[in-house]
Amino acid sequence: GNKQRFAREIISYFTTDYRTYHEPFLGSGAVLGTLAPKRACASDTFESLVEIWQTLHDSPEMLKRWYAKRWRRMSELGKKDAYEAIKADYNANPNGADLVFLCRACYGGVVRFRKQDGYMSTPCGPHNPVSPDSFGKRVDEWHVRTAGTRVKLMDFEKAMRRAKPGDIVYCDPPYSFTQKILYG
Repeated sequence: GNKQRFAREIISYFTTDYRTYHEPFLGSGAVLGTLAPKRACASDTFESLVEIWQTLHDSPEMLKRWYAKRWRRMSELGKKDAYEAIKADYNANPNGADLVFLCRACYGGVVRFRKQDGYMSTPCGPHNPVSPDSFGKRVDEWHVRTAGTRVKLMDFEKAMRRAKPGDIVYCDPPYSFTQKILYG
């Protein structure tokens, strides 16, 4: 799962003398964001997730607009109905714009997909998603933290081949033996 609580400890084991930081299983990017390397290549095979990271890098204002638009739907439809509508939109056409909101609003912040059809099935969480202003501040902070990062849609084998002597690679792959509900 998310390594936010452990990111500083994980980083404490890294050498400080490296050329490029590589993270082939990006996910939430907790370690990447905490490390804030000058030069990095981060990747994942989850296309909607990569779209979020690329938008953070290339157009943070667009990422903020995506979130704010979906957050406003809550005042129009109510939280649960808006969440279910956005989830239905995502399931019909997976995309980063819907996923970024769903990740902030879903139960426990853990996105789950059904094995048989890939349908995102996580229910709406009991909490209220952060406001667009609060989300925007986080986007601005993470945009700075990840400014030197290239984000790629690629599998880990290709990502690993990109690492060169003097680089550091952090691997936190999905735990298929314990998280079948998440990864099938």
